[in-house]
Amino acid sequence: MRSSHLLEYRAYIYPSCHLFYKPYSFPKYIKRETDIIQIPNLGFQNMNNKLSKILWLTIVVIGYSLIISCNTVSLQPAPQSFGSLNRIVVVADQNVWDGPVGDTLRYYLAAAYPVLPQPEPLFDLQHFTMHEIDEDNHRKRFRFMIFLGDVEGTSSPTGTFISNILGEENMLKLDESEEKSGIKISENRWANNQNVLFFYSKGEAAMIQNIKDKSASISSLVRKSDASMLDARTYISGRSSSLMNLIKEDFGLEVQVPGDYILAHHNKEKGFIWMRKFNKHAHNNIFVYKVPYKDTDQLKPENIKSMRDSIGKWYVESGQVDGSFMRVNDIDLSLYHENRPIDGKFSKQLKGIWEMSDPRDMMGGPFATYVIHDADKNELIFVDGFVYAPGKKKRDLMQGVELILSKTKVLE
Repeated sequence: MRSSHLLEYRAYIYPSCHLFYKPYSFPKYIKRETDIIQIPNLGFQNMNNKLSKILWLTIVVIGYSLIISCNTVSLQPAPQSFGSLNRIVVVADQNVWDGPVGDTLRYYLAAAYPVLPQPEPLFDLQHFTMHEIDEDNHRKRFRFMIFLGDVEGTSSPTGTFISNILGEENMLKLDESEEKSGIKISENRWANNQNVLFFYSKGEAAMIQNIKDKSASISSLVRKSDASMLDARTYISGRSSSLMNLIKEDFGLEVQVPGDYILAHHNKEKGFIWMRKFNKHAHNNIFVYKVPYKDTDQLKPENIKSMRDSIGKWYVESGQVDGSFMRVNDIDLSLYHENRPIDGKFSKQLKGIWEMSDPRDMMGGPFATYVIHDADKNELIFVDGFVYAPGKKKRDLMQGVELILSKTKVLE
């Protein structure tokens, strides 16, 4: 039996982690009931009805205020990282950036991107000192960051910062190691979708060797970090089902053509299709064509070049100079080639620059060709992309074109 001087209240825990007290009745949406709580009767039963309502309203208002307050804290999203494609933010002391360590980093990560008419770096490096990072906390939210620090002594601000992150145990391991250097990779450290690399060493020579040893891994990690952004940018307009179906019917290929590409030329009898997208700044183009396979000599770089020149002569003529057509220019810049499988099929990749055959016609730009050997159909299938963007940077444009080519699949 309940004591006459006690009132029974029940405490409820809502899904959003709040406590709310209400006498006796149970709302339908309550998920869980806690133990019964006994609190002293302060004379509420003897108050007049008006005062009781005021007191009850006050309790309700306070309860909902607590709910709103808790939601504000618990649902606050983590900050999002930011940064453009191919950009690496480097945090290092000024003397480190200006010295041999900075030179080494630039040599490996800011080397020329293959193959473009005008030199452009593999990655865009942006430097900050530790002081500049501390000045603006937003600078810790760049999408890809590299910290370079000499952790020997306390004279380096960046080195001291890295030492504090590593902790005593890792610093002791560094003392015991032969290399006297290391790298720590931290994902989502200060923002979502962020990669932060801490390069540390004891001495300049160890740091230089560390960069040399890890440069290829850094490049791969940046490419992986950029992949989703590049894909989103390339396919911002979705995919063109009409062009994809046309390629499927003519060539038995799946080529994921972006939705903003249009049909420029189609010759089913000769096995050729040309698609492009263009604006006032740039023209992106994709060819697909096929020829009968005869022997392995067809896959030699000089023969691939010859076949590409033939396609250019047949289909890509100048609108400025009569008789001028597109051809490969391997005099000013050598061709780059390698074996690169496409969808499990043998494929030869060829990269270079193109020009127009008449010297008066000043058009030109980069191209990439994949030649796929389809042994089942005894055919060579060319999937080719090229860019025309006079006076504009072309690295990012070619990366988008090459992404489309690399997604090619040979259908059974």
